[in-house]
Amino acid sequence: MIDKNKTLGEIVLYYPDTVKVLNGYKIDYCCNGHETLAVALERLKTDDSEVIKALQLVVDHQDGSKVKDWQNVSMAELIDHILTTHHVYMKESLEELNYIVFKILKVHFKSHGEQLLKVHHLFGTLKTELEAHLVKEEENLFPMIKAYEVSGSEAIKKDIKKFINDTEEEHDAAGNLFKEIEQVTNDFTAPEDACTTYRRTFDLLGALQKDTFNHIHLENSVLFLKLDD
Repeated sequence: MIDKNKTLGEIVLYYPDTVKVLNGYKIDYCCNGHETLAVALERLKTDDSEVIKALQLVVDHQDGSKVKDWQNVSMAELIDHILTTHHVYMKESLEELNYIVFKILKVHFKSHGEQLLKVHHLFGTLKTELEAHLVKEEENLFPMIKAYEVSGSEAIKKDIKKFINDTEEEHDAAGNLFKEIEQVTNDFTAPEDACTTYRRTFDLLGALQKDTFNHIHLENSVLFLKLDD
């Protein structure tokens, strides 16, 4: 049974398929993973029972044998997973989007210029911030965490804690930019007269948002909390 007193991070950790429901109701399990479901529901205008019913339906049909228990793996293994899945996907997506966001702005400027100028600006900011974020994690934070896991050095742990504060602030900033893009694109829905590239752009932005939220969830609600064990 779904417990409203569990944090969003805990719910997604044990029942990953619930992200589809949470995304549908715009419940931020990513940057607000520390909040309980009860607190998140207070902000919604939708009937609580409707959300609970939808979440419970997903939980009842989820095959627990296929769920990876990230809490019970080493920090090094979790980091390698983040690097080889989420970081790789983000780099590839940003590279493609960098080309097609400008392409549709140029081609569809006369008919959809107001929207696409906003998308172009927001994406440019997002790309710059995410790329810097990836470098800082790959070159500083992740190697420090791996070193701490081996040595247990309290000095390294202290440095990690300082770095994590900045990292979580960057996560919040990225989450807010994605929400702005979501609004500007009408939930990543291309206009009826949109060409294939236009639709691909909005679909990829939506997919990147979902993957980034899962990425941030694994860091904020799993990896970083392991350092408190």
